[in-house]
Amino acid sequence: MTISAVRASLAQRPVFREWRYLLLALTGLLLAACSSSTNMGSLFSDDQSVANIPTGGSKVALLLPLSATLETQKIATALKQSAEMALIDAGNPGITLITKDTGGTASGAKAAAEAALDEGAELILGPLLSTEVQAVSPVARARGVNVVAFSSVSSVAGSGTFLLAFLPEEEVGRVVRYASSKGIRNIAALYPQTQYGQKVEQALARSASDYGATVAVAERYPRQQAGISSAVTSLTTAMSADRADALFLPEGGDILRALSTDLEQKGITPQSTKILGTGLWYDRATASIPIARGGWYAGVAPDLIGKFESRYAKNYGSKPPPIASLAYDAVSLAVTLKKSKGGFSAQAITNSVGFQGQNGIFRFRQNGLCERGLAILEITENGPKVISPAPTRFDSGS
Repeated sequence: MTISAVRASLAQRPVFREWRYLLLALTGLLLAACSSSTNMGSLFSDDQSVANIPTGGSKVALLLPLSATLETQKIATALKQSAEMALIDAGNPGITLITKDTGGTASGAKAAAEAALDEGAELILGPLLSTEVQAVSPVARARGVNVVAFSSVSSVAGSGTFLLAFLPEEEVGRVVRYASSKGIRNIAALYPQTQYGQKVEQALARSASDYGATVAVAERYPRQQAGISSAVTSLTTAMSADRADALFLPEGGDILRALSTDLEQKGITPQSTKILGTGLWYDRATASIPIARGGWYAGVAPDLIGKFESRYAKNYGSKPPPIASLAYDAVSLAVTLKKSKGGFSAQAITNSVGFQGQNGIFRFRQNGLCERGLAILEITENGPKVISPAPTRFDSGS
């Protein structure tokens, strides 16, 4: 699935800041326990019509901001369609999906959750935004029902709420581990002054410590040209005194292009310094940005992403937004859990073996956060290519 650049003018709005960092639109997952578990791929059939949505069995709620405005509403619609596609693909899923509109607000999400629970929902999928998740979690917890939400804000996870989103912490850890294995020890960093930038900064500090590297110098910048230029000047001055093997740039789109221009003017190029990024680099435009060429980031292999994009487009006539397949994943997970011994229990959700789908392996930790197997990709003139494949299973007992 191709991720379009998020326009800088939208990046300051809370709803855009949050959903854009859910990262790669994943691919349609057929979730199943790895290794010793049954491969759930046999449940899916590509020749079924989207119009024939199966019903029956346990009730599972899907909470989405379907009546929100502008881009949020489009995203919600795509999530709903992806969820329906997963339900159809499952054939005889053993669940009935109860879709409720949250309106994009905390109060709307709470009301939607209460209504779904009153109708007998045994598991809640969604909602999308962190404020909605905060409102839904205590309502679900009081009824003994678990939540699998789409927010990427890790602070809202825990106590029966699990986040299916790709988290920046996972991407940072994977790329730092790989870079360290290639001899990179001193890392410089430029962070945007955003919630996402703070998460990446914290993750880089932890990962560097875990994998024998050091964050040699770092600067933070407001997302305007003047702030970018000032931060680049300060960083490159510091780098001349404290040599760095790599430069971490957790940005994409127009902001990454602006950083590229200023960095090159200061003598920082891919030839002189290895450039590292995050999943925000999975963007058609990244290949044309000079500073990113030859750089590394952790994410999902393009061919896997493309499979979901193609299937969605075949059913709905358009390419899905980046986040759409999270709903597909969530419904597929619900189907798998329904067929498992533990049902929708927290014990079943946190199975340490994890789940396997077309997008790769993943599992939920006890704290509600999602751990994923990610590939390392390198930016080439033709786009990203895999240089270190994603793992196919998790280490046992970890």
